Amino acid sequence: MYIPLRSSIVLLLFASTAALAAPATDEDMKVDLVQDLHWQDHHFAMTNWFYRHMWGEPATQIEILAERGYGGAMLSLKDDPKRWKMLPAYLGALKKHNMRLTAIHARFYIEDGTYPQVIKDNLPQLKDTKVVLVPSVGSRKKLDRKDPKAVEMAVKILREMSDDAKKYGLGGIAPYMHIGNWIETIVMFHLHHWQAVGNRDLAKLREDLTKAKPYLMVVVIQGTDKDKATHKILGEGSFDMAPLVRTLREIDYQGPLGTMGYTQTGDIPAKLDRAFKAWETIKAAAK
Repeated sequence: MYIPLRSSIVLLLFASTAALAAPATDEDMKVDLVQDLHWQDHHFAMTNWFYRHMWGEPATQIEILAERGYGGAMLSLKDDPKRWKMLPAYLGALKKHNMRLTAIHARFYIEDGTYPQVIKDNLPQLKDTKVVLVPSVGSRKKLDRKDPKAVEMAVKILREMSDDAKKYGLGGIAPYMHIGNWIETIVMFHLHHWQAVGNRDLAKLREDLTKAKPYLMVVVIQGTDKDKATHKILGEGSFDMAPLVRTLREIDYQGPLGTMGYTQTGDIPAKLDRAFKAWETIKAAAK
């Protein structure tokens, strides 16, 4: 099911300076996970791992992920025409290595009245891939998220993107949970940004994930610390990932889960290898 107008309004109205999960009492808000990519079997990596390593070589990026066991990729294309030009190479490499295009991190700004033409122009290439579009929702003028007119502007664009996703056989849209953006609620769960808005308590983490579960489509984690939002790789940092993953199991989340590598430098292939092995350990510990 694609995010309907009604759900988008609720999600945006509940966006605030703290990461909140919108109420899960309305049956109409539930989403269908059409990708068949269960987190226990499908672990993906965001391509922001490669911002400082082989960034201009998409085929090499996918080869590196494939060699280390990753089942798919979330492409960090945003609204950048130069990045979207790499899409054919990404698609070819994913097919070559029998990997899935899990999601695409896109971006739009409310004041534009629509989402970027470069994204629209590339949708035909994504036909029937069931990829989930994960748009960052921004405002250049810092419009108030509680302003009904601004909310209406944002919902209009989300609805347009959702309708286009349905037209091309995609997996739907899951607005990016990102501190400072218009949506800090859990529509897709991002551990770093959940922490970045001040969350630390594991009981609240469980509560938020449980409330978000009816429409949770994508989960992103990375290594971090229990008392501070930090950028580390899986297997590093003092934050215990096992309770988080155990919660996903207990609430019966059935969508994909992946890892982010934003800010990572140095030997990226080796770090990706360590992160994947750490994920296998975390998954086993969460049983």
